[in-house]
Amino acid sequence: MTLLLGLLLIVFLGALLVLRRGAQARIAELQHESRRNSLHVIKQWIDLSNQPLQRFARDFGEWPELAAFLDHRDGRWAEKNLRANLANYDAHALWVISAKGELLYSAQTNPGPPLPPPATLEELAKLARTGPGHHLFTESRDGLLQVWGEPIAPDQTGENARGWLLVARWWSPRFLANLSRLAEMTLQLVPPGQHDTREADRLLLPLQDIRRNTLRQLQTILPLPDFTASLAADTLAVRVLLLFGLLVIATVWLGVQQWILRPLQQISLSLAREDPAGIATLRKGRDELGRVAELVGISFAQKQAMLLLGEERQRAEQQLRKSDELVRRSLELRARLARDLHDGVIQSIYAAGLGLESALSDLEQNPTAARTRLANCRQSLNSVIREVRGFIDGLEPEQIQRHGFAQELAALARSMQALWPVRIVTKVAAAAARALEIGQEIHALHICRECISNALRHGEAKKILIILNQEAGLAALTVRDDGHGFDPAQAAGQGYGLKNLAARARELGGALQVDSRPGHGTAVTVKFPLKEAAA
Repeated sequence: MTLLLGLLLIVFLGALLVLRRGAQARIAELQHESRRNSLHVIKQWIDLSNQPLQRFARDFGEWPELAAFLDHRDGRWAEKNLRANLANYDAHALWVISAKGELLYSAQTNPGPPLPPPATLEELAKLARTGPGHHLFTESRDGLLQVWGEPIAPDQTGENARGWLLVARWWSPRFLANLSRLAEMTLQLVPPGQHDTREADRLLLPLQDIRRNTLRQLQTILPLPDFTASLAADTLAVRVLLLFGLLVIATVWLGVQQWILRPLQQISLSLAREDPAGIATLRKGRDELGRVAELVGISFAQKQAMLLLGEERQRAEQQLRKSDELVRRSLELRARLARDLHDGVIQSIYAAGLGLESALSDLEQNPTAARTRLANCRQSLNSVIREVRGFIDGLEPEQIQRHGFAQELAALARSMQALWPVRIVTKVAAAAARALEIGQEIHALHICRECISNALRHGEAKKILIILNQEAGLAALTVRDDGHGFDPAQAAGQGYGLKNLAARARELGGALQVDSRPGHGTAVTVKFPLKEAAA
């Protein structure tokens, strides 16, 4: 809350500052507008004062008799028509120059030697290209002259003039006084770069020659409006508003602290301590915070009830989880026993059955071989009995721990070959076999036993190849036979064989791949990570 009030104060002060800056900017804008208007007024009065001079140059420049004067050069005609009109047009001097730059006639109102032409022929041509109303400033012995030039008898394009008429006005003190009276300002000529800095503000209008060099500056002093009183009044208003704003903010802060923040702090402390005793006084109030405190007290009671209910629910959930765990373990044990019985005991019984079938076929033709197969069948059945006892006791075969995967696989191959006329070749990489854990070896043996049984019972295979390799941290177990083969898509979902193989591959953390076609044998590959490689 304190931060909010501080932010409000900053915003209030910022608004006052913006208003003051806006007032100052408005004053500066008004001053700039006043300067611009004053300069515009001066230029307008100068243009009005120059109209007679400009009309003199334009009218006489277009007069055919002046063009004829260029040919006969009659001095009396010039004195009568040109010199006599200088005073009528408030002009000071004039010059008539031929197209070749020759001075044909000059006149002036002040006595003394003739004034030289203010511009050369090339400068006059440059002046003509500036557009209508050709004028320039020049210095003379009499003072600053403003010269207007007009071509004499030009063609329709305004070029190829036969000569030039130049008319000059002297910017005399009397002319400056008249111009100051018309503009209602004090005007004076000052040299370039010099100006009066004692007054509040000034305007400078440069007066340039044909080469754009500033000869003089027309200066006027502008007494700026006095905004001191206005600024003082604005400052007083700002201070009053600032004081009032500070009082309002302080009052609001004290009220909020007393009637809002302190009760909220009591409620917050009560919630933190989980003790409703700290808000007992607030709960008696009739205001909004009293109702909030009452709701907090009710929430405490509801929280206690929820805690008791939560404890009861937690105990019930624990019992339910224990029951679910027992059921899950029972189902897992049942599934594992079913799979192990199928992959181990049942396959051994199938193998014994195959051995009995082979012994029966050899009984008449080769009694010795038949007796040998019967003895092998008896050994196989004894092994089945031991395996069943191991399942009953919940134990896995212990031979793996004593002999290793390669020897157990070789023993499995020998027992199957003793029961059935099949050739089983095993190729086990020693490094891959050493990397197998006991659980991985058990799954791998069950996979091999299931694949051998399927190859003999369903594929009538004559040769089976079992390979265990290690590839980039993965064990690759492949069982390949030359049996009849089958279509894996049609066999999917039929029986437990392929399902158990897929389940064991998943438990190994690997993937099962079955490649088979009718008449082309079968290849079963399981790739799974090795624990040593994973570590």
